[in-house]
Amino acid sequence: MELLYLILDAEGVPLTQGVLENLPNASTLQFRLPEENGEELAALPGLAGGAEVQMVGLDDSSIAHRGVVTRRRGNRLAVRTTADLGPEARENLRIQTNFRSVIYPVSGAWQGRRTVWGYDLSCGGVAFYCAQPLDIGEVAEMVLVVTDEPLLVRFRVLRQLPSGDERPLYAAKFVDLIQDEEFFIRKAVFNIQVGGVR
Repeated sequence: MELLYLILDAEGVPLTQGVLENLPNASTLQFRLPEENGEELAALPGLAGGAEVQMVGLDDSSIAHRGVVTRRRGNRLAVRTTADLGPEARENLRIQTNFRSVIYPVSGAWQGRRTVWGYDLSCGGVAFYCAQPLDIGEVAEMVLVVTDEPLLVRFRVLRQLPSGDERPLYAAKFVDLIQDEEFFIRKAVFNIQVGGVR
C-alpha cells in the first residue's frame, strides 16, 4: 500500500503531495512526486535543497515529520528528518473550501434545518456561514458534503469569527467522531489541499 504525504513549507503552506518510497521511520525520507507537474515543482523554492518542510501522512499510522530537503532530482525528493510532529500536525491542516450544506439541531435551541456555507475545513473542525444566529457552545449536526460520501457529523460551536459578510461566520469543533469519520474527513482535507497545489 502506498503511503501518501502532503508536503508543506515551514509555515504550513502546501507545496505538493508525495508517495513515500522507503520506511516512514528512516532518517532520510524518499518521496516520488507527481510527474505531470515536474516543471512547476522544479520552480518552487520551498522544494530546493536546504529548504525546511513538513510532511504529513494521510494514514493514521503515518508519522508527521519536519525536515530539510537534501536532494531534488526530477520527480524524486529526499528529506532528512529533523523532528517528529505530533498528531496535532494532521489536525491543524486547514483548507479553505466552498460548499453548501445543511445543519440540524441537537441541543434543541431551534427546530428544522438551516442552510450553511462552508468557509474552511480541518481534520478537527469546520468554519461556516449561517444566516441565522447560533449559540456559542451549541451542538448540532452537519451534512458534510466534501467527503467521498456525505457524512452526518456532530459539531460544537466554539465562537463567532470576524466576517466581511452580512452572514455570521462560526468556528466549530467536531465532536463524537468515530475513527472512520475521522479518516474520511482527513482524506477530504488532503484531497482538497492537494487539488489546490501543484
